[in-house]
Amino acid sequence: GIRPILQNIVATCNLGIALDLKTIAMHARNAEYNPKRFSAVIMRIRDPKTTALIFKSGKMVVTGAKSEEQARQAARKFARIVQKLDFPARFTDFKIQN
Repeated sequence: GIRPILQNIVATCNLGIALDLKTIAMHARNAEYNPKRFSAVIMRIRDPKTTALIFKSGKMVVTGAKSEEQARQAARKFARIVQKLDFPARFTDFKIQN
């Protein structure tokens, strides 16, 4: 039979606090924020190669990981980037969406 291989895991988590997206976009490398076009900061990391959408509410969507483990690892890295910008973010409610 044909075994499907997951190529793009979509995961969500909650940082548990409201975020100032402008501050994040200005101080984080590899972050873009264009509120006219989309209401989230788009942030990318190389390892694992993933993209996060970070919303003002503290909700985050991580896409592009090849496995659940990579998705969790990436989500933790994005949370850490936000923490380093002095937001008291936590890492909660991690869920795989697909």
